[in-house]
Amino acid sequence: MKTRKNLIVGLVTLFAAFLGASFAQAQALSTDIAFVTALSGEVRYQSKDETAKSAQAYMRIRHGDTIKVASGASIRLSYTTVPRQETWTGPATFVVTLAGGEKLTGGAPTIAQLPSSVPQKLAKVAELMKTSHMGGLVVRSVKPPTPVNLDNVAAAMIVYENMRSKTTANDITPELFLYAVFLEYQMLDDLKIVAKEMRARQPDNAEVRLLTDAALVERQ
Repeated sequence: MKTRKNLIVGLVTLFAAFLGASFAQAQALSTDIAFVTALSGEVRYQSKDETAKSAQAYMRIRHGDTIKVASGASIRLSYTTVPRQETWTGPATFVVTLAGGEKLTGGAPTIAQLPSSVPQKLAKVAELMKTSHMGGLVVRSVKPPTPVNLDNVAAAMIVYENMRSKTTANDITPELFLYAVFLEYQMLDDLKIVAKEMRARQPDNAEVRLLTDAALVERQ
């Protein structure tokens, strides 16, 4: 009797774990998993059951989106799920997945490995961008820095400087990373500095303006 009870408990636990994993995977598949961090020429993307549209710089890409890069065009993606940045040059077609782009036609991408701490911060930025579109992004009051926070920020600054030294001037992936760090620790003065830097590097980008509005608003 006891053995049967243990078996039932084990099966219930296993089933609950399976449901939890399935829900987590389904949630991941429906969220943004990459940013378009550089774009040149004609590039189109197509989500499931939708018509193809022109890609825009710093738009967010979902799992399963198909991207077609015309001859002479290029696109760079920074992922929120893996520490990976891909540059695809046309003609090429690929599908975006949680693990990176899967080639359908054309040449393979040029791949750069990002620091392991970057995807989590970029995922946070993706959520912030969603919130900013709904007008709900608010930067709250300053938090007194703790020794642990200062150590974490110092480590993040090293990651930032390393990324900045390896990216082009108009690629704001390093600044997006730093923006998420400063927002997490409510370092508002530093947040304003990096927000202005992002706008200077991408002056015509509507996504960047929306994201940084909350940081740059004057408070009483």
